[in-house]
Amino acid sequence: MTSTDDQHRVDPATGAPAPTPGTPSTNRVRVRRQLPTVHDLAPLMQFKKPALPGRRQRLESALTIWDLRRIAARRTPKAAFDYTEGAAEAEISLARARQAFEDIEFTPAILRDVSKADTSREVLGAPTALPFGIAPTGFTRMMQTEGERAGARA
Repeated sequence: MTSTDDQHRVDPATGAPAPTPGTPSTNRVRVRRQLPTVHDLAPLMQFKKPALPGRRQRLESALTIWDLRRIAARRTPKAAFDYTEGAAEAEISLARARQAFEDIEFTPAILRDVSKADTSREVLGAPTALPFGIAPTGFTRMMQTEGERAGARA
């Protein structure tokens, strides 16, 4: 195509002369952009307090004792965590206790009536609805400001 051919080009859809390539179109519609006002944006901006993982959410996400241990390792000062996590001397009693818990296995009983499950037991001659306790550890105030008193209340 020569430059004279470019001058005679016609837009087939409209029949109007087509713009010459490389030159701005004279048929272009100018659009003026308008920024939205605060009134327009207000319904879209529903600011909420960010949902950061809180204590309750962290604890609810812990499914095993190892999950709780991981949370404690991040949240507890290193010296206090190491003291609580460890055991005396060669930690033989700790290894035996961990092995005892690993040896316990729950067998699921599917389609059994559990509406009348009884978790109560007698502990030190007294009945208790839920037989859990906290063993004496010493220096409990390193982990919690109320220390042994908080453990006794629990």
